[in-house]
Amino acid sequence: MPKPQILTYIDAGASDWTACLMRTIGQQLHPGEYEMRTVMAADIRLDPTLFDHAVMFVMPGGADLPYCAALNGAPNARIRRFVEAGGTYLGICAGAYYACRELAFHAGTRGAICGPRELSFVDAVAVGSLPELTGGLLYDGTPRTTAAVTLRTTDHLSPAPLALYTHYHGGCRFDFDAAPGAGTQVLAVYADLGGTPPAIVSARVGKGRAILSGVHLEISELECQEALQGHSDKASHAHVCQRLAQTGDARLAVFRQLLAHGGLKLG
Repeated sequence: MPKPQILTYIDAGASDWTACLMRTIGQQLHPGEYEMRTVMAADIRLDPTLFDHAVMFVMPGGADLPYCAALNGAPNARIRRFVEAGGTYLGICAGAYYACRELAFHAGTRGAICGPRELSFVDAVAVGSLPELTGGLLYDGTPRTTAAVTLRTTDHLSPAPLALYTHYHGGCRFDFDAAPGAGTQVLAVYADLGGTPPAIVSARVGKGRAILSGVHLEISELECQEALQGHSDKASHAHVCQRLAQTGDARLAVFRQLLAHGGLKLG
């Protein structure tokens, strides 16, 4: 009997953190319960059996425009059918921007990326990056625009809300036209921002669910330290790793809660 599969997108646009994301997910799962599988855009276009045993599709951080270039049209329609039929979509950072109704990335600047998105799992505008969290710096892909931000969970994720540090690097907040619609829940908020806007949201999509995170709960202080090795920003950003270490257990607990919220069996 084939094992249920967790599919992770690794094609153009996926960041170097994708391996870390897959590793962290795999370490939380019930032993032997799932198969972790990487997929390319061509698999989504051409493999008729790709989703036959899938339970979760993971869209990692990276860059949204390459995702659009490779997946707009039939591939996105296929991802949506998978979720509507009962699957789970987990979008991290760029994968979260990509799955909202619309995104506004650096709106009003020369490098702005704005507009509607096809998957539209969550009826919100994904707005970022958030320079209020990075000392006024807009995301530029380097460690100097990372931060350890304070995340606060809501009772939609766990009965006892948690406050913790988590890794932030260019992610979004979720702006709803009014309150979140039926079937949509705010799972965590940015405690460091005025109005505590949503940082992680979940939405019912047909029989399935989309979970979108503007932050990187999968990144520990160890991965943070590795990313800074040999980098000119190492000394000035050591505090990011130090803060992540302070609440490492809580960060991992919240990541596990997200996976359980997506229907996965944990070890």
